[in-house]
Amino acid sequence: MPTHQPTLLFRLAAVIAVACTCVLACAQWSTDPAAPLVVATPAGAPDGLRAFSDGNGGWYTFWRDKRADGTHFDVYGQRLDADGYPLWAANGALVYHEDSCSVSDFAIARLADGKLMLVTIAAPQTYADTMRALLLDADATPLWPTPVMITHAGSPVLVLGEPAVLPVSDGAIIGWYDTYFGGSRGVNVTRINMAGDVLWEPHGYAIPGATYGPFALRPDGTDGTVVIWRVGNGIGQGFKAMRVNGAGANAWAANMDVTPPGNGFGGNHVLLTGPEANNLMAYTNSANKVQFLQFTAAGTLLFDPSPIPVCGYASSQGQVSMVHEAGFTTVVWGDNRPPASNRDVYMQRFDSEGNSLLDSDGVLVMHLNTYIPTTGLVLSQDGSVIATIDSNVGGYSAMRMNADGTPAWPEPAAFCVPAHNPFYERQVQLPDGDGGIVSFWLTSGGTVHGGRIDANGTLGDHTGIGAAAATTTVAVHPNPAKDQVIAKALDGMPITMIEVLGMRGERLALQQAGAPRVVVDLSGLAGGPYVLRVHTAKGTASHRLLKQ
Repeated sequence: MPTHQPTLLFRLAAVIAVACTCVLACAQWSTDPAAPLVVATPAGAPDGLRAFSDGNGGWYTFWRDKRADGTHFDVYGQRLDADGYPLWAANGALVYHEDSCSVSDFAIARLADGKLMLVTIAAPQTYADTMRALLLDADATPLWPTPVMITHAGSPVLVLGEPAVLPVSDGAIIGWYDTYFGGSRGVNVTRINMAGDVLWEPHGYAIPGATYGPFALRPDGTDGTVVIWRVGNGIGQGFKAMRVNGAGANAWAANMDVTPPGNGFGGNHVLLTGPEANNLMAYTNSANKVQFLQFTAAGTLLFDPSPIPVCGYASSQGQVSMVHEAGFTTVVWGDNRPPASNRDVYMQRFDSEGNSLLDSDGVLVMHLNTYIPTTGLVLSQDGSVIATIDSNVGGYSAMRMNADGTPAWPEPAAFCVPAHNPFYERQVQLPDGDGGIVSFWLTSGGTVHGGRIDANGTLGDHTGIGAAAATTTVAVHPNPAKDQVIAKALDGMPITMIEVLGMRGERLALQQAGAPRVVVDLSGLAGGPYVLRVHTAKGTASHRLLKQ
């Protein structure tokens, strides 16, 4: 049975349920980089940004926020539809609170059935951390009576940190590190099912020899996890891995050396899961060179020698990002080679055998002025990718690159001007499902922003519907509308038909017509965003519409 805390005052604001029926007209994706969409304001000093797809055409974003009393962090979140309209309370809805406690860290993931698994570390005072888990529905409503305690700090453990959640069948695997007296760390994992039962050791399974962190959990293909961690904090420290099976025990005879001695940590690293649960890793080593490797769920390195240098140019490289699709891996990184003004973005692609497919020195993605940049990368369409970097002159920018390493856009597109740039690495990039990119980021002033650039490089103004290009001019008013809206063809052509579409392109209503001015009945539709597709003999025009 779950280990619940009946005295814990867990508070999910009732405003979530109410706000789910509300859509704010002022908060759709912005088309102005000087005024990006605001998800949350600095009033609560937001931190710890997380974001991922909601599996239904929209996105979740979560963060820590101390708006309640200015001292204690709670978890807040927002769900946005495909067009950038918030589906929860304005400025974010309260998702998790513990009385007299501050949430020091949290992790959250969407499970296969659409539910959410939230893990929090909170404490009333230093060195008294407690980790709890909670199952939420798609609108962040709790499904268990109270959170389930996973573990708590106590002798010899001082602090818990870096929670991670990996969805598996019937629940999730949860990871974290303990910090012991003397400053050493240990990586731990446990498993929790959908009923709230903690299935492995009472305070987690401590992986033998996993004595530092940070770490990551990757699926092993058989309902367990491959855990990858860095073995120390100094430059050059290597990475190790251990596969933990579905019963919570080591699946390999010994920890695996992922990187060779002397070719370890020198910057960031990124991990992905490829075919047959192979693990892909790109990282910056101690010589400031980007490296690429793969290893199997059996603990075998696939390339010989391993790792592979991503770029042969004699430059300082870092800020690596990576995506994988259909047997091909694309890596981008920051590079200081001339004529860079600090760091430019370069790109390389590899096939499944580790062969580079572009120039051995990589190809240029963006040449922009930067300060301390962070790269991002998402899959686009037809083998292309969209890379990002935060420029201190051009703003937070994106560029789509074709699979052959040629640019798909004539120039980068900017989410925002530099005044609204992400605060270093506090940014998340996600594919929009239609060949474009969505990003959420946190500014130095504490504002959570969001933005969307479509596959053609256009900021905002994107319905997610592949409507035909308009060849006739149509006016739609009022907008927002209540029970009726008027569509008028300004060239006097008769309107032949009007469709009302949902934000995923589904047709919800069809009205035949035969005049240049048509009154459209919206009374049967719930409040929210729609697309009005108006047909005339000249063509089709689509208008985004908000029903109040």
